[in-house]
Amino acid sequence: MPNDSYESLQEIVEHENSDYPVGVYYVEPTEMFMEHVRFHWHTEIEIDLIKEGSAEYRFGEQSFVLHEGQAIYINGNVAHSISAVDDSPCVIMSLIFSPSFLFPRTNSNVANTYLRPISEDTSFKFRIFSNKDRMDKAIISYVEDILYTNLSKEFGYELKTQSLLCQLWLLLLSDRVSPAGRPLPEKENTGSSMTADETRIKDAILFIEQQYAEQITLADIADSIHVSKSECCRCFNRAVNMTPFEYLMHYRILKAADMIQKNIKDPIPVSELAANVGFNNASYFNKRFREYFGCTPTQYRKMAKTDHRDKLGTFGLSLSHI
Repeated sequence: MPNDSYESLQEIVEHENSDYPVGVYYVEPTEMFMEHVRFHWHTEIEIDLIKEGSAEYRFGEQSFVLHEGQAIYINGNVAHSISAVDDSPCVIMSLIFSPSFLFPRTNSNVANTYLRPISEDTSFKFRIFSNKDRMDKAIISYVEDILYTNLSKEFGYELKTQSLLCQLWLLLLSDRVSPAGRPLPEKENTGSSMTADETRIKDAILFIEQQYAEQITLADIADSIHVSKSECCRCFNRAVNMTPFEYLMHYRILKAADMIQKNIKDPIPVSELAANVGFNNASYFNKRFREYFGCTPTQYRKMAKTDHRDKLGTFGLSLSHI
């Protein structure tokens, strides 16, 4: 993804053209940092198609394995992570777009009727599509057409994409709302309302992002979401399958790698780099960095200088264009 935001796990999706807020991205979880797309959320809507292998999508305590040919709709502001299954090769094509592309006037009657029943429904987090019924097959077909249209970029592809998205959206809406405008019963493989854990974890993660360079403690993180230390640990384990301390280390090393890449021409000494991301001991920083990347910060910098970006790992929704 161009110009990824490293500043927040609330991803800021910057499309190539602000007048065309649609992006198609290629994702290989095993080629990414820690071999997964880290826990994140963004205001845009995401629809992923599994092209090869299998991928596990995690939404707090819920997790689902999707296989080749399946697709998933993820609503805006829904926190999720993605990982390959058993470290096997996996390829995902990801479509990310802003609802404003379909409904420029978000306060209009049209948007109230057709947009908000989906995009602002906090009880609707995601929906998995298989080839089990006609509607699922139609959704997957539209997704494939949109992906192809945006990869080929033939004349008029923007208009064709808008048309296809409108048709896809109408199918989604018919799956959620009756002709009379009343909500339909929840279907299998559909996400439920956001849990208290997810709300707390979002706040805790934002606190970590703001304070990672300081000597923060478990008590500080727990206090930021007004729970006990033990409950804070339970929340993290349930939502992201790691402890608050592990998450803090994970984020600090991410920031260090990002600083190395952004300062190739004017390298930051390792001791200073360690201090900048919250480590007061350079040797311990080196040890943790090696655990994550399999090399020291100095070795990582050398790889970055020679532009071996394919070997460096990627971060967050760091998705390369095809």
